[in-house]
Amino acid sequence: MTNNGKNRLIGITGSSGMIGGHLLHALLASDESVRVRCFVRHPRLRDHDNRVEYLVGDLISEADCEDFVKGLDAVVHLAQSNSPVTSNRHWPSDISGNLLLSIHLLEALRRRGAPCHLVYASSGGAIYGNHPDVVAYHEDLPCNPLSPYGIQKLAVEQYLRLAVAQGWLSACALRISNAYGSLLPAERKQGLIGIAVGRHLANLPVEVFGSTDTIRDYIHLDDVTQAILLALTADDGFSAINISSGVGHSVRQILDILGEVSDREVDIHLSEFGNQQFALTPRMVLANKNAFAALGWKPKIALHEGIQRLWQASCRN
Repeated sequence: MTNNGKNRLIGITGSSGMIGGHLLHALLASDESVRVRCFVRHPRLRDHDNRVEYLVGDLISEADCEDFVKGLDAVVHLAQSNSPVTSNRHWPSDISGNLLLSIHLLEALRRRGAPCHLVYASSGGAIYGNHPDVVAYHEDLPCNPLSPYGIQKLAVEQYLRLAVAQGWLSACALRISNAYGSLLPAERKQGLIGIAVGRHLANLPVEVFGSTDTIRDYIHLDDVTQAILLALTADDGFSAINISSGVGHSVRQILDILGEVSDREVDIHLSEFGNQQFALTPRMVLANKNAFAALGWKPKIALHEGIQRLWQASCRN
């Protein structure tokens, strides 16, 4: 459906985010002929690589979206401004600041009159809801999100299904588990490992929402970006695929590993933030067999190695 040959032009929304920045470098390293157009809200210094262009605009603008999608062979849609913790505060503004932006992008692709392929960063942790008897959540489970964040991710997936059925798009929704691999701002409410490493490095307590027994599935950025690169070639119809390690670890285990690689105990602060705002699923581990069947993808970086890499890189910097 799209140009799988040389000189592909790939668009990225959210290129300044954790996954987006990692993906940009991976894309450029993967193929010398690929060109990338990054849709950004604020002017950026020109990238050293002349294959990268920055289009300054806003997804809420129809004109900006139309300019962004011109000539693209594929789009990686990563832009998101909310999280499961923050999305419940004010539903209308959360919808206008997130879901509507995705719809504006899709509308621009629909109106341009040429088929395109889209890779969407959906959510594995927020989209399924809570199935207490399930050991590993798989793609055939019913989706019953417990937060507006999850509802919006599922809604975009459904719009992608419709676009594919109407014949003007192919799409791959990657249901990514808890990604990590870079430092994150201390004030963020999502991204335990990146936040914890930064706070621990600064000798600050690590805030924990809910319980230290909460279990999640953590996947390294290198593995996530490799999955996205493979999904860019999966341009036949619609697919929704879990991208995960397939292994669960509790918050306590994460912080124990951090204490081990840093050679000092982590100071933990249990936070009440969001306790009345959203339901926290006690255990969320994603099955990832379909990713190998559909994309030939498997995770390569074990959790201990990933946290150690991040800690050592953070100490050097």
